[in-house]
Parts: sequence; structure tokens; C-alpha cells
Amino acid sequence: MILDAAEERLARQGPEGLRLQDIARDVGISHPAILHHFESREGLVRALIARTNAQLRDSLLGALGSDAANQDAADHIGHVFEALSDRGTARLLSWLLLTGRATEESDAHNIMGEIVEALQAKREEYAKDQGTPAPDKEDTLFIAMLTANAAFGEAIVGRQLAEAAGLDQDGIKRFRKWFAKLLNDHLESGS
Repeated sequence: MILDAAEERLARQGPEGLRLQDIARDVGISHPAILHHFESREGLVRALIARTNAQLRDSLLGALGSDAANQDAADHIGHVFEALSDRGTARLLSWLLLTGRATEESDAHNIMGEIVEALQAKREEYAKDQGTPAPDKEDTLFIAMLTANAAFGEAIVGRQLAEAAGLDQDGIKRFRKWFAKLLNDHLESGS
């Protein structure tokens, strides 16, 4: 419950919303009860990071591991954008990176490697089924990086940019579809 409340505050207010007294009030417990479970605000942040990393990893790798034969880039793009936009995940990860809290030993650094490996395996399986050469792993890495950068950008400043450009929620959905088509076209060209 404490992590759920912290996650909700993070999504609404960003990292500055992670005040233990406010979270305790949201959950209906005392501030010392939070300290009992997490020892400090930093301990709560570490627990939230671990949970966020696990959720992000499970969501993205689960989407890539799906056996649905008709899944294309649009389906996977949707999972990436949702995983980063929901519950303030992109905000939290950005804050960790900008404040130096994300270390090379953290799970966050391992997620991208796992995603690239899973995506490459999926692409190799598809190429084998089609009787075509296996795709270049660097191309897979670039696709994953482009998608992550676009999803992070949308999650952090996308709404403001869309509004400034005159796009509504439907316009944002059209952008996602356009982006997915761009990737699909690239994948189908065998580049």
C-alpha cells in the first residue's frame, strides 16, 4: 500500500511528491510506520525503483515473449509507451539518472540489454520462418533505443509538446500509430 501511494504521488507530482508524511497520510498510517518498513525516504525510493524496474521489465519482456503471430511494431510500441507513461515510470527513471541514483549495477541498466536480446531473438525467429537472413543486432539495438527515446520523450514532455502543436489525445494516438508504421516499414524493408 505504501509503494502504491508513493507511485501515485510520483505520477501526479513527480519526485518532489515523495514526502513520507504525505504518503503516510494517504495510506492512513503514521510516518514512523513508513520508517519501520523502509528506514528512510531513500529506502522508500530504492524499494520503488526495484518495483518499477521489475514492472517495466515484466511488461516489456512479456509483450515481446507473446506468441501472437499477428503482433507487429504497433503492439510492441503501445506496450513501451504505456509502460513508461503509466505510474510515472519515465519520470522516476529520468530523476534517477539526473540525480546519479541510477548506477551501472542497477536493474535499470540491465533492462535495455534484455529487451534487445528478446527483440533480436523474435526478429531472428521471424527471419528463419520467412527464409530470409537474420537481422543485424545493431539494427535491433537502434530500434530499441529509438523507441525508448520516443517513449521517454512523450512521457516527460510529450503532452506539452502535443498541446503546443495543437494535438489532442487523438493526435497523440495518431503519432504513436505513425511511429509504429515507420518502424514496421523499416522492419519489412529488411534494413
